[in-house]
Amino acid sequence: MFTRYKPATVAPPSSTFCHGVAVENAGRWLHMSGQVGCNQDGTLAGDAGGQMRQCWRNILAIAADAGMGRDNLVKVTAYITDASLVALYRETRDEMLEGYECASTLIVVGALAHPDWVVEIEAIAAA
Repeated sequence: MFTRYKPATVAPPSSTFCHGVAVENAGRWLHMSGQVGCNQDGTLAGDAGGQMRQCWRNILAIAADAGMGRDNLVKVTAYITDASLVALYRETRDEMLEGYECASTLIVVGALAHPDWVVEIEAIAAA
């Protein structure tokens, strides 16, 4: 159902993602709101790495609730508040997605909606 694109005429991805994903015959699309690093009880999931892992756990839980999994992810967009977190974000994404490649964008922003949040990740999935 998914075709991933990494054309030879475009510089290779800088980490584990693909430049584009075509979805054929998807019966359902799931657009997930930005997830932040808060535990189920609303408490902050710790440091930057803890927050990143919790964002991914939230995304995977939402996908599972919709009958989908990481293999249904088409596109993720992540926002981090410090450029020094880029490597940690990539490592955490690769760990949580177990190397699964989808289209991906990472943006460094000045702040998120709460001063303690360092990452927010939104996602689109299809089945």
